[in-house]
Amino acid sequence: MFEFLWKKASGKPKAAVFVDYEHWYYGYHNKVQMKPNVEEWIDELKQEYDVDKLYIFGDFSEPKIGTELEKLKVLTDHVVHTASTKEGVDKDFTDIIILDTIYRSMAEKNDDEVYILFTGDAHFTKVVEYLKEKNKKVIIYGVKFAFSNALKSAATSYVEMPRQEQERNHYNDLILISLDRLRKKNASRKPSYWKTIESVAAYNRVSKSRVKTALDGMISQKYIEVVSKKAGREREYTQQLLEVDWMQLQEDGLWEPVAR
Repeated sequence: MFEFLWKKASGKPKAAVFVDYEHWYYGYHNKVQMKPNVEEWIDELKQEYDVDKLYIFGDFSEPKIGTELEKLKVLTDHVVHTASTKEGVDKDFTDIIILDTIYRSMAEKNDDEVYILFTGDAHFTKVVEYLKEKNKKVIIYGVKFAFSNALKSAATSYVEMPRQEQERNHYNDLILISLDRLRKKNASRKPSYWKTIESVAAYNRVSKSRVKTALDGMISQKYIEVVSKKAGREREYTQQLLEVDWMQLQEDGLWEPVAR
């Protein structure tokens, strides 16, 4: 009873959350070279919703995604390992289990007002339409460039992930980690503009254009300054070197040397 009164007083709609972790993990890995920050996402949801159920589904038998399993189990008791020993079973098997869980949830006649799905697969279009017919608000989160347009259209609302700010922060971190690593090796050596872009892209296996966009952003914000310097035996060419304002980055919360 006390729990019910608290929920009523909170004013937050009750939500059931279903995560296709294969879509999230592999979508981030293949499309934007990032890893999901599940904790941050759940905290964000809890600011707006009373999260009643949280299910996370995936085939964690592959080594890379398998390392995520224990971390996810800390977040919820409902992590569903969808691996099958049957020959010929593919990614659709995970989708079938998710769909079955959603329909079972509805059969229980629950009082969840909102259904939140993290998936980009068009297979979920029909269940979204069904949920809306049952007066449920359906919010879909999906990885950009791997998000079905049909699914977007079916949802009450949708969010493409990662958001621009999250992606920008990710590339900023890659650049700053690289620059910090270099200054620790040789504090007097200043990195060049183009070599920084090339080395960050190569080391992290990410797009040079995305690294350049992030670096240019920090330059325009005055966190990094480009200094021209003559080089060569006869100073026949000009280098563009980078000077980083580490103090300002720390003050603005963009760099935490102790935590790294």
